[in-house]
Amino acid sequence: MDSIFLQRMRENRKWFLGMSTVYGGVFTFCLYRNLSGITFPVITVVSLWFSVLFLKKAGITFQKGTLRYFAGILLLGISTVLTDSGFFHFFNSAGIILLFMMAMAHQLYKDSEWGFTEYVKKFFIMLWTWLISAGELFHGSGKNAEVRNDAGKAGENGNITGENTGVRKKKWKNAGPVLLGILAAVLMLIIVMPLLMMSDEIFLQVFNRLFRFLNPFRFMREIDFGTIIGIIVTFIFGMTALYAFFAGLFRLNLGGADVKKAGTSNYITGITFTGIMAAVYVFYSGIQILFLFLRLDSGLPDGVTYSQYAHQGFWQLLFVSIINFITVLVCAKIFEDNRILKILLTVISVCTCIMILSASYRMVLYVNEYDLSFLRVLVLWFLLVLMIIFFGVIYSVFRKDFMLFRYITAVVSVCYILFSFSHPDALIARYNIQNAQETEEMDLYYLMYGLSEDAAGEIACIDVHDMYDSGLAIDVENYFKEISGENQSMSLREWNYSRAAAEKAADEWLSDRE
Repeated sequence: MDSIFLQRMRENRKWFLGMSTVYGGVFTFCLYRNLSGITFPVITVVSLWFSVLFLKKAGITFQKGTLRYFAGILLLGISTVLTDSGFFHFFNSAGIILLFMMAMAHQLYKDSEWGFTEYVKKFFIMLWTWLISAGELFHGSGKNAEVRNDAGKAGENGNITGENTGVRKKKWKNAGPVLLGILAAVLMLIIVMPLLMMSDEIFLQVFNRLFRFLNPFRFMREIDFGTIIGIIVTFIFGMTALYAFFAGLFRLNLGGADVKKAGTSNYITGITFTGIMAAVYVFYSGIQILFLFLRLDSGLPDGVTYSQYAHQGFWQLLFVSIINFITVLVCAKIFEDNRILKILLTVISVCTCIMILSASYRMVLYVNEYDLSFLRVLVLWFLLVLMIIFFGVIYSVFRKDFMLFRYITAVVSVCYILFSFSHPDALIARYNIQNAQETEEMDLYYLMYGLSEDAAGEIACIDVHDMYDSGLAIDVENYFKEISGENQSMSLREWNYSRAAAEKAADEWLSDRE
């Protein structure tokens, strides 16, 4: 049986479709070929506003606790327009979707009663239901069914003759299926036609000629099929995504508390397993403290420098830390409650924190030798986040009612938002330039083409007078000419703070060289 919210959505289908259509238009204007412009935070605000309207129409009262999720979404939207980094453009969008799902789950359900595994499971259910609910666009409303029933009753009572009723039924009974088939074919052709045109040049030319022949506005010189199809696809995607999300949300029944069942597996097995692992980890952690942190040089193998020692095993340590995170959660859930087991899980967690510190210290030593890169900064950020998460894991071992998933969400959200606002590409460029004894070709190329335009302002500070003999000054000049040329055509809709700042730095650098 459908939920009361989904029934209300179907009863007010015209309103929801109309609002989704309006949203699709705004979505297209803001995001078509423009995923990082000033309109990105605009569509973020519009999306939140439409979600409040949808909830209100379904009879759902807005809860104050949802504001914290909305705040995170707005900050991610603002962060997108402040950077040119494709990494942050992608993960900001992913973060917005996840926070939006959490906000809507908080609106309809008592998510504070969900445990870690329950939260993850229900998130996947929400995603799947979102995808399959696109069919709700073609679902008839309850009011239409009532009208059809009333018409049939009137015919039986003699107000409408049986003959006329039969004629009308024959005339209109296939109209709905035909329209549905046309709409489905159009949606399919939107996906298939670009692929067919790209696969065969002759088909593309014939189709373009046919369209120009049938086009009533023949005075138009060129029709950009790619733009037309792109706009239509973007519009349909935005409209369908909003409608399907709330149709899926209203259909679900995710309520009820997560019954936290005590572990049933024998705790002796857990103690044996964790005891062996804890012994190995304590021994390993002791080595890290003695030979890495305290630097007892006599313990290093012959011919191995600290830079080499730091780089060895870094990724393995990172992988082991993630394995331990999963292991502690699983053991705390499946084994019977036992004090010794909790102590051993705490020992494993503390040793994992030492491993995280070891991996971080190794990376810092490596950076001192080979400078920064975005991957190295990202890894250091991840290790910091993982360390903070483990504090919550240790606490959850002793407090079963601790909302670990919400803790992890808060930690990751806050740390990621701070990271996205920090402009790491600019920080990387500044650090490498300040610590470079001399500017080498590969290092300069990484700053110019391995980083986003966030680093342009820092690259403009490099003194190129000593580079003319090597030809690097010409490469820098071409780099700034490319930035200046690309961003001059930037429209108001596409305005991005980082790209505008890069254009300004490029113009100033070029004018100083004239």
